[in-house]
Amino acid sequence: MIRTRSLSTWKARHAIVVWIGVILNLCFVLPLIFCPEWLLSLFGIVVNQVIWAQFAGLLLGILSIFYIPASIDIDRYRLFAWLQVFPSRTAGVVFFLLAVTVFHQPIGYITGVLLDGSVAIPTLICLLNISRLEQELADGGRS
Repeated sequence: MIRTRSLSTWKARHAIVVWIGVILNLCFVLPLIFCPEWLLSLFGIVVNQVIWAQFAGLLLGILSIFYIPASIDIDRYRLFAWLQVFPSRTAGVVFFLLAVTVFHQPIGYITGVLLDGSVAIPTLICLLNISRLEQELADGGRS
């Protein structure tokens, strides 16, 4: 009983973390699509052609939609839950970290590292705990 309750708690935590990530993404999606110069200027990033920033915002919005099913039914959409961490959020962290540290892009791109990293880590922790608890339940509760 306690393990089942703990499992449902971790699933609820996962849903909350995913929705926080979706909301954080939307805080970038809408400004990137409708006022990219303003948003990028907040981070010290200058663009010559805003169409690419707008397109990136559109793609981020589409990607965020694919996060939602696993937050509603993690049992049915388990693969989507793992894809949120690997490769999606992890790729964002690596891409922006390399952009700043290796390719000398503006430091404002570190925002991508912070956003994706701050969602990827708790999501991964939730998924690992869910998997562990499900395995314990499958093994008959033996630890």
